[in-house]
Amino acid sequence: MPATPLDRAARALALAAALCVAFMMLFTSLSVTLRYVTGWTGENDVDIMVLAFAASFFIALPAVTLRDEHVAVDLIDSLVGAGTRKCLRWFGLLLTVGFLGISFFEAIQPALDKLAFGERAMSLDINRFWFWLPLLVGLALAALGGVLLGIQWMLRGQPDGPAPHGDA
Repeated sequence: MPATPLDRAARALALAAALCVAFMMLFTSLSVTLRYVTGWTGENDVDIMVLAFAASFFIALPAVTLRDEHVAVDLIDSLVGAGTRKCLRWFGLLLTVGFLGISFFEAIQPALDKLAFGERAMSLDINRFWFWLPLLVGLALAALGGVLLGIQWMLRGQPDGPAPHGDA
């Protein structure tokens, strides 16, 4: 089955998140090695790691949404018919998009406040807005991904049974 545009977008976002995690591992290894070998203390390490962690999580969130891989607990799937399961998956998707959209709109003002008031990071001395940017982009792309997934379900039909990859 050929990859859809949603699959390709999810793959690119997952790769970007993986690169952030790889950066975190390499940066931590370098920091510890330099501290051990030269006595160097990385004053900016905490801020850099927080920013990289936020970027990795919020870049991965749209990929998870596009792939329909959110954690799911199948409590009643075996007790109900296929039609009810499809309705429940639609309900879950609508709740997910609603939650992501509300979270995005609620995060805009605090992020803009950081930018306007010039609040700086503890040691990195950059505006705290840059710590909020991955959150804003990730939430917006994840909500959009949910909408696009719903459109794909309408055009191609929803996959039968539980979510293909996200069952827990």
